[in-house]
Amino acid sequence: MNIMRPFNTCITALMVCAAVTVSHAAYADIVISGTRVIYPASAKDVTVKMENRGNKPLLVQTWLDDGRDTTNPQELKLPFIVTPPVSRVDPAKGQTVRITWLGQPLPTDRERLYWFNVLEVPPKAKASEENQNMLQLAFRTRIKMFFRPDGLKGDPAIAAAQLKWSQQANELVAKNDSPFYVSVAKIETTVGGKNIEIEPHVVAPFTSQSFSLKPGDSARITKLTYTSINDFGGAEKHDAPVN
Repeated sequence: MNIMRPFNTCITALMVCAAVTVSHAAYADIVISGTRVIYPASAKDVTVKMENRGNKPLLVQTWLDDGRDTTNPQELKLPFIVTPPVSRVDPAKGQTVRITWLGQPLPTDRERLYWFNVLEVPPKAKASEENQNMLQLAFRTRIKMFFRPDGLKGDPAIAAAQLKWSQQANELVAKNDSPFYVSVAKIETTVGGKNIEIEPHVVAPFTSQSFSLKPGDSARITKLTYTSINDFGGAEKHDAPVN
């Protein structure tokens, strides 16, 4: 869309700014209502609500990506449209963004993962502030969007509880036999009497996902506890044997 072109000329630089780490605490002012979006294939569209909890108006760009998180949004050519792609959100005000599937064919036997992006850009510094040493950051937030075909067998909550775990040398492997994505937020186990946590990941449908163990943590593991995130963003704990 033409409205995005001027904004996209600086998109790469803004993405870099969004990743800048500073010594002082910095937080995004735009808050998304929810940690994930579920898009049922039967739905005409889905909406995402945002709120500006800061004290200044913000220019906000929203778009989807398919994992290519550094690619210009206009180059992704995804089968969805996000409206409005650019908006101004005043302090203490909200904005509703609509995501619409354009109907192009997508897999019907499993979920598909996309990412919903929000990039907030602070207003230009006032003339009185231009000579001051100031660091302005553009914040980018990404949350998962699961496109869910109609008629999938099973239940996503049950799928999360039925991951099958095994150990291969210095890796734990989770096997997902369901058509749903399983978001693993935390893995806890005991190795040699020591409690350890393992880097989380998402386990795609009908695949296995490896979780690396740190050197010294690769002794035989017989059981673990993992936390999955459900459709509503809630955390659910599961105990599982490791084969």
